[in-house]
Amino acid sequence: MRVSIINLNLVGPDAAGQTILTQLQYFQERGDLVRILTLHPPNDVSDEVADLVDVVSLADLVTHRHDHFAQSDLFIYHYPSHYALIESIKSIARGVVIFYFRNVTPPDLWGAEAEREILQRGLDSVGRLAVYADMVVTDSPFNAEQLIEQHGCEQEQIQVLPMAISLEEFRPGQADAKMLTQYNLTGKKVILFVGRIAGNKRVDLLIEALPLVQKKVPDAALLLVGDNDSNPAFRELMKQHRQQIDKLDLGNAVCFSGRVEDLPLHYRLANVYASASLHEGFGVPLLEAMASGVPVVASNATAHPWVVGDAGLLATAGDAADLAAQILRVLSDDTLRETLIAKGLERVQAFSTEAYHRGWNAIIQEAEALLPKQEMPRARSLAGRRSHAPASVDDILYGDLEQLETAANVVKRGYIVKSGIPVIGPLVAWIRRNLTSHLREPYLDPMMQKQEEFNWQAVQTVRQVTEQLGHLQEETAREQNDSASVEERLNRIEQQLAKLAEKIEDSGPVS
Repeated sequence: MRVSIINLNLVGPDAAGQTILTQLQYFQERGDLVRILTLHPPNDVSDEVADLVDVVSLADLVTHRHDHFAQSDLFIYHYPSHYALIESIKSIARGVVIFYFRNVTPPDLWGAEAEREILQRGLDSVGRLAVYADMVVTDSPFNAEQLIEQHGCEQEQIQVLPMAISLEEFRPGQADAKMLTQYNLTGKKVILFVGRIAGNKRVDLLIEALPLVQKKVPDAALLLVGDNDSNPAFRELMKQHRQQIDKLDLGNAVCFSGRVEDLPLHYRLANVYASASLHEGFGVPLLEAMASGVPVVASNATAHPWVVGDAGLLATAGDAADLAAQILRVLSDDTLRETLIAKGLERVQAFSTEAYHRGWNAIIQEAEALLPKQEMPRARSLAGRRSHAPASVDDILYGDLEQLETAANVVKRGYIVKSGIPVIGPLVAWIRRNLTSHLREPYLDPMMQKQEEFNWQAVQTVRQVTEQLGHLQEETAREQNDSASVEERLNRIEQQLAKLAEKIEDSGPVS
């Protein structure tokens, strides 16, 4: 089977990246031909994986310039939010399509002005894109409810498949003394959080809870691990958090590590893991903490209660005082702590890579069962109709549409900054790249991608109008044929009546 996995990007360490890599491993073990199609080059993956990633444009997919995509039997569209490539889901004319929904952060919980519009578009697009899929897969019952209640999906179409973690990578172990020293955590009770510094994570509540914990556990400290600078929204929130830390006079009791490479070792530094997030479609760090032998406290919101089960403590969502109270229960009660650790280690067995493979295998078998039913294209293409509709509207516009779809790709992703100046050319190119990256990444790239998406939507609108005109032309032709047929039959009837009248006249009056 030929498989195309489509996503915005492939970042090895993040949750979405790990899911894609798990799917890749599954298809490779089966011997399938699989490629990952993204808008951006892969990050933090092996060379072997990178060789299977193609950076493509929307135009590459919808005009069938990418051979593997055009010939695929299975298309898996990951949906973290809206991105240009997702629009190609409308162009699939063969095979089976899986829409893999990861949930989208509500704009009102984002906590910053940057990218609110993008998030809103991501929410608004879920329903209109999911209808093009044969199957919808998501990570949790909470996500499934969102798909049904907010996005109009049918319950029968949705399958819940929990995300997986590596139980070999995340496991209990001793805290690394050098890392404790590095973060100034030696001899302290460490409260750990892992995740992006995004508004829905409510890091401000963790910071607010810390002095309440310190009243009974003076040596408590907060370690925040995760991306805090790759996004303008994250940087905006970081300023607010630092101001809050200064206002509460927490000194060195709060540490931001940023992104790290040795994540499993960071879990082993913790005495308790805490999340105050108000919106999670799943919550992988909760499982990573449990697998590492760290007791968990989480807000009683969205997918958290389902992921935690009875293996952790839940705090009232949005309540820093209750969050602090639950953290203190773990830090002050050794029996409770040991119970939570044992339950956590048992709970994560249901989220192993092997468990994911079993669930994913069942989904793929169901998808394969649909393949024989796809002998006819899922949507009639313009090219297909042209063969039997000479001089139709399609003939007039088809070539122009092909040119428009190709021209719609305005983002030059393969462009490389170069300089022809001898000797110092590479240095000049390096300076140019670094002088412009601060403009390109947050401003120009999103703007050009939005332009490309608009171009694609415009082309699709023209295509849809063209298809409707084609249908109208076919219906008109049928009506004309039907009219001619009726007229011919009426003529025959008229002739038969005339002959009958002649016979009646010749026969004379009836006696």
